[in-house]
Amino acid sequence: MLKKENIYWLGGSPCSGKSTIAEYLVRDFGFQYYKCDDHLDEYIDRGVLLNIPVMKRLKTFTTDEMWLRDVDDQVQITVDYYMATFDMILKDLEDKNFEDEKVVVEGAAIMPVLVKSHKINPNRYVCMVPSRDFQLEKYAERAWAYDRLMDSSDPNQCFKNWMERDCRFAERIKKEAKGYGLNSIVVDGIKSIDENYEIVKRFFKGESDAAFEMF
Repeated sequence: MLKKENIYWLGGSPCSGKSTIAEYLVRDFGFQYYKCDDHLDEYIDRGVLLNIPVMKRLKTFTTDEMWLRDVDDQVQITVDYYMATFDMILKDLEDKNFEDEKVVVEGAAIMPVLVKSHKINPNRYVCMVPSRDFQLEKYAERAWAYDRLMDSSDPNQCFKNWMERDCRFAERIKKEAKGYGLNSIVVDGIKSIDENYEIVKRFFKGESDAAFEMF
């Protein structure tokens, strides 16, 4: 059975470097990596079978229906989706039978409210969110982001709404993490990814964690 103390959680918001930090933990300490983004469509399919309303909506949305709707509605749909996925993530972790292995779970689905409600050890969690300027700068460099919207009637507006949704989601998550007193980092481009990695390691090492005895 997977031990809760062996799980390290990297949550936050998209475009904050979470996946790179997770890959560094795998590289340096042999962690197993559960990347939530690899299962996004699968979560929807599982949720449809479970008759979860938000999953049924997302399954049928066209690109326009998703990205040309009110941005606050988009944020709420995102929150509802992540709330519905968490039990699926926990089940996947159990089913993978990691046993005594250390595991880093990374994804925006790991929201602070879920960390609190599931009584996750706060020393096992770090929340990473990008500043607005950093997110807009980095997403503008990602050609694939525009490619995902090409079947829309208005790709430019869809992209603007997508960016605004993620900015508002990041602000919400940042406030949540602060309100619960959880470890958090705002990624603004001033610190390098390596510097942020050192901060994450210090957070996780807060209990003189044996998993980081290589420090």
